[in-house]
Amino acid sequence: MFQVCNHQRPFRRPIHIRMDITPYIDRTLAGEGQAFAEVVRTYQHMVHTVCHRVLWNTEDAEEATQDTFVKAYQHLHGWNRTSKFSTWLYTIAYRTAVSHKRRATRPSVVLDSIGDMSANVDHDGLERQDRRRFLDKALAQLPTEDAAILNFFYLEELSVEEIVTVTGMSASNVKVKLHRGRKRLLDILEHDLHGKARSLLLDDA
Repeated sequence: MFQVCNHQRPFRRPIHIRMDITPYIDRTLAGEGQAFAEVVRTYQHMVHTVCHRVLWNTEDAEEATQDTFVKAYQHLHGWNRTSKFSTWLYTIAYRTAVSHKRRATRPSVVLDSIGDMSANVDHDGLERQDRRRFLDKALAQLPTEDAAILNFFYLEELSVEEIVTVTGMSASNVKVKLHRGRKRLLDILEHDLHGKARSLLLDDA
């Protein structure tokens, strides 16, 4: 029916979608199953990022990503078009990933290929990719919900109202977790990067 590609780099700044995906959704609902492949192609990276933010394991995130698109395909008629399609899809992705996490029996592997990078850092020559890896490593140390909310707000650029829809939390709870999570993230980065954290976030967040 459709195929979700593997992702080896689960965290990068998202490419904001400008195309109108509605025609492909209409064609899917009309029975043209292959049209949904364009929906998958357009959103698969962002869905994978959401899942990885919850699960912190590449294999589990891939499985949750696939499950997300299967659920979206099966319940596509449930999108009421009064909200953005991406918000509706993120809601499925987040809750699917949380469900996977609850039933996981093996320990998660945090950022599979990333080790301890805090030693021997050339701060002046720190490349963008390295800054992203430090940010990933720091986010992995936060509680699941805090890391996911920071990802939604700062990287996916969802509003507080959209995060409420996606997570099912109250607006006040989301705001508290944003404040607490960002402070904790800065503390971790300050420790790992020896005072360079604020410039890191300004340069790459």
